[in-house]
Amino acid sequence: MTDTMVRCIDGFYGGLFAGVMSAAFYALVAVAWLQEASLVSFFARPAQALPPFHTAPASWALAGLGVVLFMLLAAAFGIVYAALARHLRSMWRAPTSVIWGILYGVFVWWAINDVIVPVSGAVNVQPLWQGLVGTVVFYGIVLSELTTVAHRREASAAP
Repeated sequence: MTDTMVRCIDGFYGGLFAGVMSAAFYALVAVAWLQEASLVSFFARPAQALPPFHTAPASWALAGLGVVLFMLLAAAFGIVYAALARHLRSMWRAPTSVIWGILYGVFVWWAINDVIVPVSGAVNVQPLWQGLVGTVVFYGIVLSELTTVAHRREASAAP
């Protein structure tokens, strides 16, 4: 008997949805609440992390590219989570899935802020608390719970 596992496509879609949730959190906090940036300049930041666009002024085109890059990164991290969950059953079983979501959110935050941002030469202007809450709560936990739901759906559909 083959045990139903988490599929990579579940990680892809879970990563996209969690990416939308974290982007919405960042936009609400940075743009609407704290008014640190405009919507265009906020979403242009991921694109401005690319070396050719470091000095480019924020525009709607750059914001669109920034959203695409943000979602691609969110989907990629979601696929990695699903691949790990295939081997660690506790990642898709409640209540341990929440702990894994928190840990994975911290890992994603570290990978972005301490690896990707320095390698790209970008400057991180986001306050620590925003990055941690947005990545841990609105990305990591959302992704882990979506993975748990996807596994339950697959398990209930299995013959």
